Amino acid sequence: MGCLGTLGGAATWTGAAVVDAVTVEGAHHVTAAAVAAASGLVGAPAFRASALDARERVRALPAVRDARVAIALPGAARIELVERQAIGRWAAAGTEWFVDDDGVLFASADPTGAPELRVMDDRRARTAGDRLDPALVSTTLRLAAIPAGELRADMTRPSVRIDPGSAGIVLRSGGRLEIRFGGPERFDEKLAIVRAYFKNNPDRPLDYVDVARPEFIVVRPE
Repeated sequence: MGCLGTLGGAATWTGAAVVDAVTVEGAHHVTAAAVAAASGLVGAPAFRASALDARERVRALPAVRDARVAIALPGAARIELVERQAIGRWAAAGTEWFVDDDGVLFASADPTGAPELRVMDDRRARTAGDRLDPALVSTTLRLAAIPAGELRADMTRPSVRIDPGSAGIVLRSGGRLEIRFGGPERFDEKLAIVRAYFKNNPDRPLDYVDVARPEFIVVRPE
């Protein structure tokens, strides 16, 4: 009878135990509070809480690449994050996101947590978690990294935009000139053509140079 009483008491105690302490490590773009809330562990019955389910919920946060979750009885949990590494900034419809090399857009608790390489996407609004073509991201951020005046002296305030029409990737000079690259394919070849053209025409007044088809460069005015 004494043993049964002890077991019955233990069953009552274990049924009442809940996870009341969640430790988060590796949080930078997301807050520890947001991760704990997303995990669904806070207040969950400790003996029925699933570390696997909590991991999947945390990984659904756009800024999180991966996570490791451990539950320690009677009522604690630890979450270790691997966050996405921002390689630039992606602006669309008035909202600026961070973007990683997989093309995933995410918000950050740290406004300084990404390089000052910016692309303006004029095609449509974006939301956190959207996944862009990694080749497009890589190409446009390479353009954004080209310093003012490197391609031509009159390119004093270069900016990179994605046009919703046929122009595609566009490098604007800050003045009248723009360079139209089309898509990210054959980008190195296109950029080499632009460099060679500007080397031979350093001061020619131009509205645009179009190298979307590298074998058929178009300039205006001709």
